Amino acid sequence: MDSEMAADWNPVALRDGVVRLRVPADWRRVSRDDGGLAYQSPGAHPVDLLISLTTYRNPYGVRAEEAIQYLDRENVLPHGIAPSEDDGDDRRWIAYAVAQPPDRQVFVWKVADFRPPDHVRVVTVQLLVPDSSTEMDGLAELIDRLGEEAARIEFTELPVREPVERVTMRNVGHGDLVRFRVPWDWSAEKDGELAVFHGDEEGTGTLRVAVHAFSYADGGAEDDGDARRVLRQTAEQFADGPDGRVGEGSVEWLDEGEVLARFATAGEEDGEPLRFHLWLRGSACDGQTTLALFSFAVTEKAHGGVTAQATLAMLEREIRTAIVGSGAAEE
Repeated sequence: MDSEMAADWNPVALRDGVVRLRVPADWRRVSRDDGGLAYQSPGAHPVDLLISLTTYRNPYGVRAEEAIQYLDRENVLPHGIAPSEDDGDDRRWIAYAVAQPPDRQVFVWKVADFRPPDHVRVVTVQLLVPDSSTEMDGLAELIDRLGEEAARIEFTELPVREPVERVTMRNVGHGDLVRFRVPWDWSAEKDGELAVFHGDEEGTGTLRVAVHAFSYADGGAEDDGDARRVLRQTAEQFADGPDGRVGEGSVEWLDEGEVLARFATAGEEDGEPLRFHLWLRGSACDGQTTLALFSFAVTEKAHGGVTAQATLAMLEREIRTAIVGSGAAEE
């Protein structure tokens, strides 16, 4: 397949021309809506091509240097992948492939175009390849060509009129073992082995995060059992009171055998009364127990206020959905 030939690839547009790119001319269009297109290749073992546009609005302002926050909103990229960029342009892009059990590979290209002061448009191109189609003629050339076409995606200068997704949270991580979200305007810093996050607004409180991992031999079935037993024991001990503290705790088992344990207690720092809310998010997989410990401290005076209660609800939600284990990566 000659990448210089245009006759076998037709131009298509999303959102009335906001974005333009090219797709194979002989592929059948399966569906179309305001924000996306779907195509299927001909033949007995077809592959599927999905194209979509998402427009983000960030009231805190957008910067091309923060492209990964828009190119990886789902927090799924392996550690070390960074956006590429055009010289003198505010476009950034990434490309990656993932296995999608039980029987499919997905090749992904994402291109972000920044519209200061507060909008980012992201085009996502996905090639879905079932196991039955991995031997199709020209698959490698098709993947290369799609990468070239993704690099040629055209964004117009039209003002933003399409639906937007408001962004107020950013993805953060600690080491390679936990990923989660915090408000965009929270500060982040390191304190020894801890990651520390806090907002500027009075009564917001401070969040500290630590991670630990324990591996067992070669990760066989017996070792997985050890990892799960350690996870259960640690979660139950945590809910009873870490380090012998007195307070209220609970344990909740999540999907895939992961756990969320909670503990709340009173204390003080430098003579100031504080309320501590602690969470343990843990997983046991491939012979490894991974524990992410979250500690949120807020003054007793601010604890019952609207800001502190909203922050607690946000942390409960984000910690529950955190990615824990060897699949996590620092931002």
